[in-house]
Amino acid sequence: MADNHTANASIRIHASADTVLSAFTEADKMSQFWFTRSDNGMEVGKTVAFQLGSGEDAFSFDVLVKELDFPDKLVIEWQGPDGYYTQVSWTCTETNGSTVLSIEESGFAGDPDNIVARAIDSTGGFNQVIIAAKAFIEHRVSINVVADHAV
Repeated sequence: MADNHTANASIRIHASADTVLSAFTEADKMSQFWFTRSDNGMEVGKTVAFQLGSGEDAFSFDVLVKELDFPDKLVIEWQGPDGYYTQVSWTCTETNGSTVLSIEESGFAGDPDNIVARAIDSTGGFNQVIIAAKAFIEHRVSINVVADHAV
């Protein structure tokens, strides 16, 4: 069963849309505040690996890049721990020298309790990520929310 629940997070970041979206599309930048990656950038139709950590034994999972309209939008598809795939969209809206970054995850599936649990968990996770991204982009402070996530 699929559902129309979504996870949403948004924040204003005092930087250009180009700077904000590149923080997620460029591996060296994203690794400063979220998942570790070791690729040459994201391309539509290509798969990149997100890792928890950087060691040889780091847990890794694949992410399919569905859309990249730089600097306005990035859409990926990934598989959750429950085995269901969801779509995650980053939208950057630049106004007056700052950018509103919005992240939305959709396409949750499974039983109703699983859908609600995943949507709530993702909402919390993406709110942590956008705060960490803001700290990195505006102040060059690296707060890795994945490495420090408590279950």
